[in-house]
Amino acid sequence: MEQFLQGIADFSAWLWGIPLIAVLLVSGLYMTVKLGFFQFRYFGYIVGQTFGSVFKKPKGEGTVTPFQALTSALSSTIGAANIVGVPAAIMFGGPGAVFWMWVIALIGMALKFSESVLAVEYREKNSVGEFVGGPMYYMTKGLNMKWLGIWFSFALMIELVPSIMVQGNSIAMTVEETFAIPALWTGITTAILVSVVVFGGIKRIGKVTEILVPFMALFYVGGALVILLMNVKAVPEFFMLIFNNAFSPVPVMGGFAGAAIVEVIRWGFARGLYSN
Repeated sequence: MEQFLQGIADFSAWLWGIPLIAVLLVSGLYMTVKLGFFQFRYFGYIVGQTFGSVFKKPKGEGTVTPFQALTSALSSTIGAANIVGVPAAIMFGGPGAVFWMWVIALIGMALKFSESVLAVEYREKNSVGEFVGGPMYYMTKGLNMKWLGIWFSFALMIELVPSIMVQGNSIAMTVEETFAIPALWTGITTAILVSVVVFGGIKRIGKVTEILVPFMALFYVGGALVILLMNVKAVPEFFMLIFNNAFSPVPVMGGFAGAAIVEVIRWGFARGLYSN
């Protein structure tokens, strides 16, 4: 079993190296050029449509409000990948990994935009009248590859298992270390609460996220701002460290001077793509 788990870990490390990064990077660059660098040309318009219209009446037909859509998206983005993953990327790749996270985030906008447009274009109503969409739908209806849509759906269900395990374990361990509450109790409680929300469908998810996510974002962003203000004198040095290490990195954990730049880019790209 130990060898099997080690094999999975080695495969994951290889997959999140050059293969997956190369595919997503090339795809992101292709869509960026194909769409005319829209994320740079229309950045102001994008921000205005995203944050400027969340409290307005929806322009089209939909299951959730614009604000619920935004909070639902944020709830699945701000999590272990950001809170735990970013420090890990800095630990393994050095401060320069942050710069490459920024780069891949800008390129990844083209992929995210394309996914969203296709999801809306090929969405449909389910048996209870809710709109449903996503890659499995535009694979089936757009590419006429039903087998690929079915395979993607199955793979996504399998992927949810380790993702939920990571989130649940993070919560349980934090609660146990802070309040000395057994991890098992926290895990069972979390599973019950999540089940109540998830089995209520997208409408209940939207209603819950529109209440919880603003507080989550407040603590998340507010905590970062407090740390920045407490160390405001170090901010210029912080940015210099990021840019210098991005192009002239020092040896980092698990590497040496000659391979350091590869590790910096690899960890920065991997973490940025994971969030996307």
